[in-house]
Amino acid sequence: MKDEIPKRWIAELLLVIVAAGWGIGFPVMKMVVNTYPVMMILGLRFLLSAFLLLPFSLKGLGALSRQTLLSGLLLGLLLGASFVFLIYGLQLTTASNTGFLAGLSVIWVLLLTGPLMGKRPSFEAILATLFGIAGLYLMADIQGWQLQLGDGLVIIGSLFTAMHIIALDRFCARHDNMTLTFLQISTIALIFLGIQYISGGEVLPSNWSSKLVLALGITAVFSTVIAFWVQTHYQRHTTPTRAVLIYNLEPVFSALFALWLLHETFSANVIFGGGLILLGMCLPGILKVFSKSSSVKLRE
Repeated sequence: MKDEIPKRWIAELLLVIVAAGWGIGFPVMKMVVNTYPVMMILGLRFLLSAFLLLPFSLKGLGALSRQTLLSGLLLGLLLGASFVFLIYGLQLTTASNTGFLAGLSVIWVLLLTGPLMGKRPSFEAILATLFGIAGLYLMADIQGWQLQLGDGLVIIGSLFTAMHIIALDRFCARHDNMTLTFLQISTIALIFLGIQYISGGEVLPSNWSSKLVLALGITAVFSTVIAFWVQTHYQRHTTPTRAVLIYNLEPVFSALFALWLLHETFSANVIFGGGLILLGMCLPGILKVFSKSSSVKLRE
């Protein structure tokens, strides 16, 4: 038991680093999305990620079934749609707004999982959704319920992220996780670069600026490959509830990195609205922790 506690704290510290790796993604992408074509940037990011994951995926790919291939392609399409809306939205809004609004996917998952299983949404899901809507209203500069275009695109992206999470939960139990990840990332890379080529745009940049190299390196290595490796190897040493609470730190890191790298300023609306969205994301996990501690006390 004593050995398990240090192991759990080490695992949770590494999961915090995962959340930071995800959080830095939006600010560094913001540095290049207004200079280079979005499809080219996303295609190169995921192509690099696929090459880095290939050595770890060779065993699973050698025994690839038709069902695994189709599942990976579907997941890739959902994740690709998510990134298209998120990154085009990022062009039109701030990196901090994008980080918080993309975090709404956690709430959409709670809200959609019940109905998809033929059940009503839970009380926690409804409460989290209300916090999310209130935070969205405050931070997204909504006037007369007319949402700013950039923020609206990010919200649509968060819905596709939620659908991807729900689909991934169903497929992961049936297929090898590393193989699924490689197939998703490869699918996204080929689709993005294919669209860029068909539309007549350049597939490779004529000018490799230091910002582009930095953005591709950070998002491919830290936000994708290392993050997935840590998740796969260390998430099992903590509880799902605690893991979700840690992952909810992503928009906080996104805002902090945006403040540091992009010198973005936060209005009171962004701070309070983002806080409400974060609270809505964490609420189900917090309630579970309290309910478990209460049940333990009752047994005692």
